[in-house]
Amino acid sequence: MNIRTVACIGVVGLTMVISGCSGGSYVTNPVSPSPLPTQAAIPTPTVPPPAGPGAWLGGTYTLTAVSLYGLVYEETAAGRAGVAGAPVYCEVCGEITHTWAIADANGFYRFSGDLATGGGVWLRPGVSTVVGVRQDGYQDPPGVPLMFNSPGWRQVMISGDTQFDIQLVRR
Repeated sequence: MNIRTVACIGVVGLTMVISGCSGGSYVTNPVSPSPLPTQAAIPTPTVPPPAGPGAWLGGTYTLTAVSLYGLVYEETAAGRAGVAGAPVYCEVCGEITHTWAIADANGFYRFSGDLATGGGVWLRPGVSTVVGVRQDGYQDPPGVPLMFNSPGWRQVMISGDTQFDIQLVRR
């Protein structure tokens, strides 16, 4: 093989890898979310759930025009201090689900409730919503129970626009 042939094979292989990342099928399990990635590895959802109201959750969830928002913070001697840049994951937020919000410079995050722009939360009466958060240099405070055998997960009951503040502690 000459260098030109090897280069062509490399380009074709790289093209296949890149194209597989942008539109391949991505199967998820809304009941058992995958572990939270590090801040640098936040995925972008690419595949909407199957047709029909809540079909991907067994048909018992309804996309509802409510927002989830709050503060990712740490307790300091001066009170609550926002944790800037913390990624917050919500399995059932947004029309296509598997949605991320990044805490702003003050630690504030928000999942929109605007259905016209793809927001909202898939809700089922009496069932809490699972959110996850992870930030380099921080961990769960003592007493937060492990979910999915992984740190960073919390549960919140949503009824209407809901504020849910999430505490982290420095390692």
